[in-house]
Amino acid sequence: MALFNLDIERYYQTKNEEGIELKSIAYLQYPIYCIHATILDSTPDPLEKLDKAIIKCILLNNEMSSLDIAQFLSVQKRGVELRIEQMKSERLIEGENRLNVTELGRDILIFSKEKRLQKRQHNFYLDGIDFKPLSSELYSAKYLKSFFNENEFTYYTNSKGETISYKPFKPNIVHEPLNKEKVLENIFNIPVNERESWAIPLGLEEIETIDFTKMSMSILVGLMIKDNKPYREIIDGFSNVGDSEKIRSFESKIKNQIAKLELRIDTWKDKNENEKFAFASNWVEIDKENDEDKLQFITREDLKLALSKLYNVEFSSEEEIINTKYEIGINITEELLLKQKSNRSLILRNLERGREYQRISVNNGIWVVFISFKTNSPFVYNLLEIKNFLEDATNKNLEVHHITERLFRYKNYRQALVLLEEFELLEKIDINQHMHIEELVNE
Repeated sequence: MALFNLDIERYYQTKNEEGIELKSIAYLQYPIYCIHATILDSTPDPLEKLDKAIIKCILLNNEMSSLDIAQFLSVQKRGVELRIEQMKSERLIEGENRLNVTELGRDILIFSKEKRLQKRQHNFYLDGIDFKPLSSELYSAKYLKSFFNENEFTYYTNSKGETISYKPFKPNIVHEPLNKEKVLENIFNIPVNERESWAIPLGLEEIETIDFTKMSMSILVGLMIKDNKPYREIIDGFSNVGDSEKIRSFESKIKNQIAKLELRIDTWKDKNENEKFAFASNWVEIDKENDEDKLQFITREDLKLALSKLYNVEFSSEEEIINTKYEIGINITEELLLKQKSNRSLILRNLERGREYQRISVNNGIWVVFISFKTNSPFVYNLLEIKNFLEDATNKNLEVHHITERLFRYKNYRQALVLLEEFELLEKIDINQHMHIEELVNE
């Protein structure tokens, strides 16, 4: 999987300020072509001044060796040798012991009558659907190293010590069969003054040969609520803030498909009859007709299994499970908390925030799922009040008698302290109360 740079919490807050609530993030591999081309390029060579100096040395004395020229020009010998080889390949000079400047070499490097065309290799990255060049911004290292190559394999050792091979290249959209004429047309249709923005050499004159490798790029799709309606948006996972401007061109190609993306939960039993689950998208059936626009289609039983596994929760009633076409989560009740054997503090923290996100494997087309945490229980509200008061009291270093003065206002304070695992405080309270009783008896 690609190593995304997206700051999920920051992105969530940014969208929230826009009145949009992020519910989950789906994952896709978008098709890319890497075109390996042999080109003729008239872009000025940055070492052309050195080439002209070497040419003048040859015209002055064609018996000068590479070492002689290097010493005369005060440059390294290896640099001179490489430039001589380059000019020979361009037929600008010829010969071995005696170098001669060709007529073409004179016309180009001395008289500037003709363009200097260099034959070289160049990789163009194109959209795998319409063969249009990708923005030069996607040629930066953080994007190129994230592209999956059709010939790429990764290897890992499993728990049994076996070496397993894995092919990460799994595009969700089929590459269009490569059309060479369309490729050339799209490249040369870019105006010269705009070529730099599309990573096309400014001096590109001709593309002689073309080969290609199929690749894919990881993109994310946010499943959101906007104006109380489902809303989907492409996200650039390699941008810290999720700015999708660099991949905006992809969205129009798959607009109809992502408009039907939904969150699902797959469940099954392993060979030991253990129940398993995985969050997934509906991409494999994305072309099916869908009468109702919803962000998720999950059965209550599947969600119950997933939430119980994630948070070690034992549900007492149906009302404790939130499952709508826009939202999944847990409605915290008194019964649920009392049954909770672990993760109680995590659940309360999530309840205070109102949510938590689960970052998961992308193998099933989902990367992040947001889980809602709500309550309408007076008992739970009181528990949160006590929890917040105790945290504030700790920060202020309040004495025990100041803490108890507030705690004794709650009828269920002892039960609350047990649930909050405040055993040390409970012991202090018991000691103080016991000592107070003894004092009264002695009097």
